[in-house]
Amino acid sequence: MAVAPAMPWAQATGRPRRGRHRLPDTQASKPEPLSGWAKAILADIAVPAVTMPAEMRVTELEDWFRGNPRATTVVVPLAAGPIVVDRAWFDRWVAGALGYGRSVFKRMTLADLDDVPSIFLSADTTIDAAAAVVTDEAPSEESSVSTVGVIATDGTLMTVSVTTLFRALSYSYAYQARHDVLTGLPNRASLMEWMRGHDAQSGDLTVLYIDLDRFKDVNDSLGHAVGDQVLQLFAERLGNIARAEDRVARLGGDEFAMVLAGALTPEEARSVAERIVHEASMPFSVTVDHGDGQLLEAVATIGASVGVAGADSVMTGVSLEDLVSQADLAMFQSKSLGRSRVTHFDAEVLAVRGSQAELRARHHMERRLRSGIVNGDLRLHYQPLAEVASNRIVGAEALARWADDELGPVAPIDFIKIAEETGLIVDLGRWALRSACREAATWPMFESSDGIRRRMKVTVNVSAVQLSQPSFVQDVSNALVESGLLPRCLCLEITETAVIGDMEATAKILQDIRDLGVTIALDDFGTGYSSLTMLRDLPADVVKIDKSFIDKIADETSTDSVLARLVIETAHSLGMGVCAEGVETNEQAERLADMGCDTLQGWLISKPLPGSDAFTQWLPTAVLPECLGQR
Repeated sequence: MAVAPAMPWAQATGRPRRGRHRLPDTQASKPEPLSGWAKAILADIAVPAVTMPAEMRVTELEDWFRGNPRATTVVVPLAAGPIVVDRAWFDRWVAGALGYGRSVFKRMTLADLDDVPSIFLSADTTIDAAAAVVTDEAPSEESSVSTVGVIATDGTLMTVSVTTLFRALSYSYAYQARHDVLTGLPNRASLMEWMRGHDAQSGDLTVLYIDLDRFKDVNDSLGHAVGDQVLQLFAERLGNIARAEDRVARLGGDEFAMVLAGALTPEEARSVAERIVHEASMPFSVTVDHGDGQLLEAVATIGASVGVAGADSVMTGVSLEDLVSQADLAMFQSKSLGRSRVTHFDAEVLAVRGSQAELRARHHMERRLRSGIVNGDLRLHYQPLAEVASNRIVGAEALARWADDELGPVAPIDFIKIAEETGLIVDLGRWALRSACREAATWPMFESSDGIRRRMKVTVNVSAVQLSQPSFVQDVSNALVESGLLPRCLCLEITETAVIGDMEATAKILQDIRDLGVTIALDDFGTGYSSLTMLRDLPADVVKIDKSFIDKIADETSTDSVLARLVIETAHSLGMGVCAEGVETNEQAERLADMGCDTLQGWLISKPLPGSDAFTQWLPTAVLPECLGQR
């Protein structure tokens, strides 16, 4: 909304100059609906102004209006800045000025006009912003303007009538309702409307559902402004791939669709989809603003997973919505198979993914989860860990909880599974790690069994997908630095399934994490097939015995009791601590204490509690079972 700075009457504040007058316009042309209305500016709808010199006599302008009945507005450049003189306002002013007497009136020039209601804006002001100024600057009907003055960058004066301005605004709103403002592509509603002009079962449509891979990494590392640049550049690449008869749309976030018109074979459709995957993998040249006024060129890299669905679908009687949904399901299958690939919807996808209704519900949950992670809708609850020897709370395990506005409370087993299958577990895990470190940094100290005051420890679960990320060790380091949490106060829990694929590579990653000073725990120990090998080969500090062994541990003759004792003795002989999960009864706690188990976790100690100031204050005062303590 800034006035052109080259003009002497421009204000440094960037607010439009409110003149002493204002008026309607005369020759503004009627704007035509165009695809560019989303970014339309005043220069697109303004017309050259009819200007009159300041020394022109008022009677001369009166005669000029009388001789040009269709003219409604003139602009008068004054020393203090231009004014817009509207015919209707001028007529009222003349009627009042005659009170000075005819002789005085005849000597008046346009420079003598006062209180002319005028608004001048720069030519690059958006239609939306200009309409807002006109609305805000009109306190009364008498002072409202009917024409807005426009100043080009070269100082040229133009005008646009308020009627034209608001007509353009309506076009802009109509366009924005059907298009994505950032990329200019049609949105989902516009795409579906276009598809309704085709018969889904006629074989003349193929839907490619596209989801960008690692896009959040770009936002996190380079900023959302760079992420927007990547979306715009990718949209351009899609436009270059599509033919004139095809349709490209942005469905929201980092999801796009391309609908191919005409009957295509599966091979032809796959060829287009593979080209999209290739184009997405090519580097994007972006500009990074570090906030100090310095702009640096950088390169962003992402990928794309594509799902394809067409008339050759294994399901009969599909609707347009079904066709898009099938492509969506195939896209998710691509992600679950490793990302940056193409999957065609077929019987195998249907068998893996389930029914249409189930998949719609599943993918709705995935999108809600994605939104929840971005918007910070998830919360951490903490289940305390009790040290047997001191009968004190010595830490807690961080557990993600999610209550969605639409879905309500969602069980962790449901949303964690979806997060792992879709790759969202990386974002979810990074959030949990940062949040847990930040909150644990405020926890109080406790007095251990040796009488030394120590800081409490927080444990965070790590998935196999997270471990496979090249940036994982750096993510851990960043979480510690950002929170100020001491490395020894963080414990990462790794399950056997997270390491069994490549024990040697995992051992190296875990050692890098241990080198930071972070503790490693082997979670759910004993539920797999290579547990003893893990104890020998992995750099771990703690073994967590799975709840399935604890349930029957009170019976000294049970196999579970014998195995639990073996695990405890073996871990201790290797210099590791032992924590028992799922402890629910005093009998279980006493049995584990007799075996020499170091820490206990379960509902006997406490159920998971939401992180809060009250939880922090409760930690050092918690009353634990009498069966714990020095033995």
